[in-house]
Amino acid sequence: MQDTNDLISVIVPIYKVEKYLDECISSIVNQTYRNMQIILVDDGSPDRCGEICDEWAKRDSRIMVIHKSNGGLSDARNAGIDVAIGEFIVFIDSDDWVESTMLEVMHNLLQKEQADFVACGIIDCYPDKKIVHSMPYTVGGSELFLERIYKDTVFPISAVNKLYRRECWKELRFPKGKLCEDAFTTYLLVDKARKIVQIPDALYNYRIRESSIMTTVFRPERMDEEEAWRENYLYMKQKYPKIGKIAYDFYLQKVNILFHTIQEEQYSLYPEEHDYLYHILRSNLIYVIFRSSLNWKYRVTYLLDVLRIK
Repeated sequence: MQDTNDLISVIVPIYKVEKYLDECISSIVNQTYRNMQIILVDDGSPDRCGEICDEWAKRDSRIMVIHKSNGGLSDARNAGIDVAIGEFIVFIDSDDWVESTMLEVMHNLLQKEQADFVACGIIDCYPDKKIVHSMPYTVGGSELFLERIYKDTVFPISAVNKLYRRECWKELRFPKGKLCEDAFTTYLLVDKARKIVQIPDALYNYRIRESSIMTTVFRPERMDEEEAWRENYLYMKQKYPKIGKIAYDFYLQKVNILFHTIQEEQYSLYPEEHDYLYHILRSNLIYVIFRSSLNWKYRVTYLLDVLRIK
């Protein structure tokens, strides 16, 4: 039986990424931190991903492979959580890769600070450029980091740049069948945490492809984004009223961004979604201009955007 003391369970949901999968798995097995349970979840991928996973499992005894019918990213991550035996959990998306010291650095700091989870910086990797997102070293509790989610987004909601104690996921799972799954879960994880650490080290390489879920044009499933951020706001309003106002302003920004992903030629294709989002923007116009905490440049832009629609 594998020693679970200080064991990190690495959960990798996999679907239609055979072009990138070897690079991802290689970056995991070559971590300077060696005590890992590597869980490769083949989410019914129709390409060679399942075979590639099995080949890696033959070469490294730390790897276990789950072959399952396709259920989506959340379902694949949840399948990994259900079999994880490590003291800690980390999620890595199968088209991304991580720096060789990621787990060692994050584990050492998590233990040093006796925190519930630690978040590192992220490198956005476009085909022609890289953008590094790095924040100052910060240690704090729930309220500090909840505010950082909604204020200037200085605490990314992404699940993949974080090392968690397994207890964080004891009563929580990703929402099956939803896009924007991290927005449905991160605020709850932060709320439950006693102590969180954010470090400046950019150790996670996030590959941004043209076909990435959140970079494509509007489709009805993207309404999950509005639902997720609305749930964030309502939760904050009830439990943290001071943060609730910031969360609501953030929600309206997200609605505005989502609305503008609907191209003009799509208005007739998605009239219900278009009208629903437009109603939110229009009904909050006076609030945004006179009572929100948003900067004046954004308020003016919001006003012009709403007035020129329809």
